[in-house]
Amino acid sequence: INTSGSWTFHHSILEKINEGYTVTYVAMQIAFFMGFKNVFLVGVDHNFQQIGNPNEQQEFIGDDVNHFHPDYFKGMQWHLADLEGNEASYSLARHQFHAFGRNIYDATIDGKLNIFQKISTP
Repeated sequence: INTSGSWTFHHSILEKINEGYTVTYVAMQIAFFMGFKNVFLVGVDHNFQQIGNPNEQQEFIGDDVNHFHPDYFKGMQWHLADLEGNEASYSLARHQFHAFGRNIYDATIDGKLNIFQKISTP
């Protein structure tokens, strides 16, 4: 998948799409293209421990406390999270899903994302 497309929500992944500051946005476009009516986010904490400016490229030194495994970005170059950019992209995704009678739900426990309807399971 080519993620160098213009910043918008693309309905087809056969052309260039946009990463929207997060791989989660790419996954939402793929899910839309595949025809999913309901998408459930699990583990989207929307909270990063970082020092620097959004999108700044840095080498990740030490354990990665922002992802599911401490070695995820350890010793690698990465771009600091841009939570404001994430939220703009997520809002666009929410709008596009709703416009087509589809939904994105946030099932993350204690996550800080407030764009999607929160749901929980007993």
